[in-house]
Amino acid sequence: MLAARLYGAKDLRIEEMGEPEPGPGEVKIRVAYAGICGTDVHEYFDAPRATHVPNPLTGAVLPQTLGHEFAGTVVECGEGVDRVAPDDRVCVRPIRTCGGCARCTSGLDHLCARLAAIGVTSPGGGLAQYVVVPADAVHRLPDGLSLEQGALVEPMAVGLNAVERAGVRPGGSALVTGAGAVGMGALFALKAHDVEDVLVVEPSPSRRAAAERHGARVLDPTDPAVDVVAEVLRHTGGRGVDVAVECAGRPDALDTALRSVAARAPVVLVALYSGPIAIDTSVIRLAELALLGAEAYPDGIFERVLGHMADGHYPTDGWLDHIRLADTVAGLHDVRDGRRLKVLVDIPGGTATGSSRNS
Repeated sequence: MLAARLYGAKDLRIEEMGEPEPGPGEVKIRVAYAGICGTDVHEYFDAPRATHVPNPLTGAVLPQTLGHEFAGTVVECGEGVDRVAPDDRVCVRPIRTCGGCARCTSGLDHLCARLAAIGVTSPGGGLAQYVVVPADAVHRLPDGLSLEQGALVEPMAVGLNAVERAGVRPGGSALVTGAGAVGMGALFALKAHDVEDVLVVEPSPSRRAAAERHGARVLDPTDPAVDVVAEVLRHTGGRGVDVAVECAGRPDALDTALRSVAARAPVVLVALYSGPIAIDTSVIRLAELALLGAEAYPDGIFERVLGHMADGHYPTDGWLDHIRLADTVAGLHDVRDGRRLKVLVDIPGGTATGSSRNS
């Protein structure tokens, strides 16, 4: 089979390798689509940080097949698997946990002290024609949802977790900084929670257009005629928005979020930053703000994303691009440089088998 294998910084190879076979409790999937994520971009351009030493949970090392956002069709189940069956269309929750640390045993397995992820720090990955995963990671797609939507469940789960961390209330207002894939996921999650007044701050014209197309009021932070914080305060009658979700991964975006929320409001950090950043803590103290982190997604988030998708809250028009597996490196450049908002890689042989219904 063909797979996209990361060997080191800026060294990704599309190569032939043997097909994996499922063992007891495992599922083999023919992959249809796999998304390119910001984590993949960091691993490719910034030198692999996740697998430069063996992962303590899985033992994974380079070369690593990338791809932790993917969907496909089950082709074979190992002994003891009754969660899914061959021909089921599925997506995969890629995180792997130890099950024994204090976080796992307290219901916070997504914050596991030894966390690993399929396609990052665990053998296998969705940028391949076939992948074998533990059966408990697999989620059947509801009737009517496409494999394309299935490949978006993982990044949309990140956005939904951030919104749920904020404790949003129907009818409120929100600010999203950054309209990449997770920012769009936060926008859709806010809409699914009946928060209709959403402002999105984004420098890219194409990303602003995508956010505006899906119901956001957009602001360009690079426009010298626009004072984003002043505009947010004017829009909210001087009060500030009820919540802010920082998805840009830029210090100036975080500062904008902190200065744009109402007193005692939450600001949720979901973005990846390239290193330590400075924060004006007086802004947090004087308004008694809550600065919250959001990492991955706890148990149950995938099911809620799938439910919201089935209800029509995650449209795919106007913000997705498809590329071939052979063009994965170009896709990584496009995502890093902002030329594309969200890229799905079409895996050879995977899309021909995917209908819109489970059998």
